[in-house]
Amino acid sequence: MVYVGETSRSFKERAKAHEADTRHHRSKPVAEHFNNKEHGVEDMGVSVLQL
Repeated sequence: MVYVGETSRSFKERAKAHEADTRHHRSKPVAEHFNNKEHGVEDMGVSVLQL
């Protein structure tokens, strides 16, 4: 999955928010993707492309 976005929050804060949404099974697009039978939070990886 490729996720592209902008945020006013720090990269670390945003990544932790996606992880928390996934662990708590929140109804958010990233969480829903990683909470299916084929993926899990352990499959998450992040990369900064541009600052």
